[in-house]
Amino acid sequence: MASKSNLKLASFDGGGVRGLSQLEIMNNIMHRLNWDRQLNGDEPLLPCEHFDLIGGSGTGGLIAIMLAKLRMTVEETSEEFCMLIDVFKKLDATPQEMTQLLKESMEDIMKRRGLLINTKLLDVAQTQGCQCFVVASLRANTGTRICLRSYPVPTHPASNVTIIEAILATCAMQPTFAPVKLGPRYREKEYIGPSLGANNPIHDVISEAHSLFGKEATVASILSVGSGHPGIITIPSDDGGDDMYKIMREIMNDCMEKAREVKQKFGRVGIYFRFSVEQGMQNDHSSQVMDPGWIAAQTESYLEEQVDQLDAFTKGFKDAIYAVTLDHLSTLYSRDHQFVLIPT
Repeated sequence: MASKSNLKLASFDGGGVRGLSQLEIMNNIMHRLNWDRQLNGDEPLLPCEHFDLIGGSGTGGLIAIMLAKLRMTVEETSEEFCMLIDVFKKLDATPQEMTQLLKESMEDIMKRRGLLINTKLLDVAQTQGCQCFVVASLRANTGTRICLRSYPVPTHPASNVTIIEAILATCAMQPTFAPVKLGPRYREKEYIGPSLGANNPIHDVISEAHSLFGKEATVASILSVGSGHPGIITIPSDDGGDDMYKIMREIMNDCMEKAREVKQKFGRVGIYFRFSVEQGMQNDHSSQVMDPGWIAAQTESYLEEQVDQLDAFTKGFKDAIYAVTLDHLSTLYSRDHQFVLIPT
């Protein structure tokens, strides 16, 4: 794909049911980005019309596909996501049953969108517009980070997975969901949800943008959306909640640590913004951990405290005052690297 300027990138953390918090944040952001169009009586643009690349991990990958590949509004995504919460709540189901329930739910969503359930994630005939990818790991080597893409890249052979298979792979968090087998028989691999270190895919977003758009392409905005930190949560051990609790804590701690690292590296450049409810999502009552109303209320309170940051993000997104080359961003973790701001 030809090099582009002023790219807009978005990254969605994994987080299970708390992905609803991410959608509440995105709803506020999209309202701001479309405000001028609404004043002029124009149709609001979709998230896929604002962003060039969206990447996600776990349920963040599910959201990325819905927004970019399925071209859904945030409201539509939120409605479907709330229906999927019923799947994640079935703690008494076996991993195989959980995976089957998620598969059937996604098939229903595809049918409602007028799409075949075996629609491929990658469509070589549609390489323009917003692209997306999801992160998964291999069961045989949990330290791997595999990106399943909607676009071809020169560094890796194209994957033939369907949209539903990609979602099942990135959402296959262990031990709640069963591993997902993908690929032809002689190259079949078992995928599971992203391992620790890949729950916040911000580095993958930068790396994928580098492969997709080229090192000389410039980035005007990077949005990272987290699903909030649960703090101390008490879940009775007799309902299988201990495993879920451990996974959730690991995911959230991992995501926040990665976010702090990225902000330290290039937060001052002015193009990187991170939104995630760090305070307020904590609760000691297990009944609220998966309550959509509670999650939405905590996120709304958080957004009221983030007005200045949201304003700064919106202005930078629209005006693209500065841009940074992907070649510079790819050296994200080099301590001695100095970023070069390029006025647009």
